[in-house]
Amino acid sequence: MVFSRRRLAGFTILEMLVVIAMSGMIVMILLQALQHVMTLHHRFGVELDRNRQQAIAQSWIRQLMEGLQPDLDDGGNKFQGNGNEISGLSTSVLTEQFGMPTPFSLKMRYDITDNRTVVEYADQLHKDRPIQLWSWEGSRGRFIYIDNKQREYESWPPELDHSRQIPASIRLETERDGQPWILSFNPAGPVNPLPDLQKALAGVLN
Repeated sequence: MVFSRRRLAGFTILEMLVVIAMSGMIVMILLQALQHVMTLHHRFGVELDRNRQQAIAQSWIRQLMEGLQPDLDDGGNKFQGNGNEISGLSTSVLTEQFGMPTPFSLKMRYDITDNRTVVEYADQLHKDRPIQLWSWEGSRGRFIYIDNKQREYESWPPELDHSRQIPASIRLETERDGQPWILSFNPAGPVNPLPDLQKALAGVLN
C-alpha cells in the first residue's frame, strides 16, 4: 500500500521567530522616527512662539516711538533719552489712555542672574509695576538718537542743539542669537510743540 504524505500548512517556530524579530525592529525604527519628529516639532514650536513674542514686542515699541509727542516749553514731560532709558509723551501708550499724549518711560536693565537684558515699560498706571515688553540673552543693548542731519547722539537732547524736542529717528542696538541686531524707529508726530494760541492771543490783546 502506498501512502501519500502532505505537508501540513502553517509556519514553523523558526519562521515565527524571524517574523517577530523583524516586526520588533520595524516598531523600534518607527518609534525612533516618531520621537525625532516630536523633538523637531517641539523645537519648532518654541522657536515660533519666541519669534511671535519678539514680533509683538517690536510692534509695541514701534507704535510707542511713532506716537512720540513734544511737551510744552514749560512742561515737565519733554522727551529725554540716554543709552538705557527713554521718557516723554506718546499717543500710542499700551494702556486705555491710547490716543492721548501720556507720560511714559522705556527702560533697559541687565539681569545678571539670568544673563538677559529686559525692556520695561511704565506710565502713570504702571509706576510701581512696569510691564516687561521684551528680553534677550546677553548684556548688549542701547538706544541711539539721530537728528535730521543723520548725526548720532548717545543722549537726547544734544548739548549744543535744542532746535528739536523729538529726534528724527531712534535706533535700538541689541543682539539676537549672539549676532548684532538693529531696529530703527521713526517718530511720526511734530518735533516741537505747537504754538500756544491762548498765550499768543493774550500777548496781542495786551
